[in-house]
Amino acid sequence: MELRIQQNMARAPTIVTLDVGGTIFKTSKDTLVRVKGSYFHVLLGSGLWTPDSGGDAYFLDLDPTLFRCALMFMRTGTTMSTDGLTTIERHEFHAMMEYLNLTEAPTQLFEWNPNTHAKEMALSNANRTVERMSLNNGYFKAAVANAALVDRIRVRVDVCSGSFGVGVGPAAGFDVSTSKSTTQCYRYWSHGEVFKKGPEAIVTLAKIQAGDVVTIRLAPSHVEFALNDGPPVNLALEDPTEESLFPLVFMSELGTKLTILY
Repeated sequence: MELRIQQNMARAPTIVTLDVGGTIFKTSKDTLVRVKGSYFHVLLGSGLWTPDSGGDAYFLDLDPTLFRCALMFMRTGTTMSTDGLTTIERHEFHAMMEYLNLTEAPTQLFEWNPNTHAKEMALSNANRTVERMSLNNGYFKAAVANAALVDRIRVRVDVCSGSFGVGVGPAAGFDVSTSKSTTQCYRYWSHGEVFKKGPEAIVTLAKIQAGDVVTIRLAPSHVEFALNDGPPVNLALEDPTEESLFPLVFMSELGTKLTILY
């Protein structure tokens, strides 16, 4: 099998033409097959497909503007900044990278924003760990991550003391010092209840304990919460076009500590 793939690769033209949503791209074969197991690695190595568009081009029904970001990754190994994209475009870009099986794309490297957390909290471990330090118990205080969620984030519970929650919410106008901010967020509480925006629980999962890992994934139309890689629960976004959603945590008691995992 490996020998056949190598033979097919050798027979493929040095310059490959792609018709991406009506826009023509020409790039080197070496660029396209750089990520082993990717869509293009299979396309050129299997010998099963031939050009299906004019001018010996392979047709891909993808957004050509977003494809430039994928091509940049294949050329350099790094992804272009998506800061200028809308939330929907970022979701579409991530879906395209998954479709092309460019799985070596770097994941988002989150940390807790040192400028967006309550004074009752302290950061450590290169800002990846947040801990409730104040004795002002019983009042929820928040910390917000440094970037909007595009794909997923994993948060480990190092120490749990009293109630706490993890979720996603808007950064603009968010008050980290008041419990009222919780209703602006999609959140999973330590006692197991999962909420959309607002005061009423939607579903109940397992309680979160020390050592557990919570995964939050943002899809185009919903937010997913999962505990320890178990089956996720989906919460439909109230408005899929709403502003960017940032990972965040709420803590009520002294000693609670959570860490972002890479």
